[in-house]
Amino acid sequence: MRVIELTTSQNSLDDLLKIARQETVILRKANHEGFVLAPIDEFDMEVELLRNNQEFMAYLDGLFNQKATIPLEDIEKEFGL
Repeated sequence: MRVIELTTSQNSLDDLLKIARQETVILRKANHEGFVLAPIDEFDMEVELLRNNQEFMAYLDGLFNQKATIPLEDIEKEFGL
């Protein structure tokens, strides 16, 4: 991981992306506010998009809050487990 102070760095965006391909980059402003620059793959992008999708998250909350309609014990008996 490399920390780059934005107040003193002369790196271009292309330079920063080149570094980020090799290691995670922390960009820090003068007020110590920081940002992470790191490569992501398609799965990471999809996870982040879904995490920020309020409709999808509400759907998952609804699934989580549903009561089971068949007790686990009944399923175990049915399948001989």
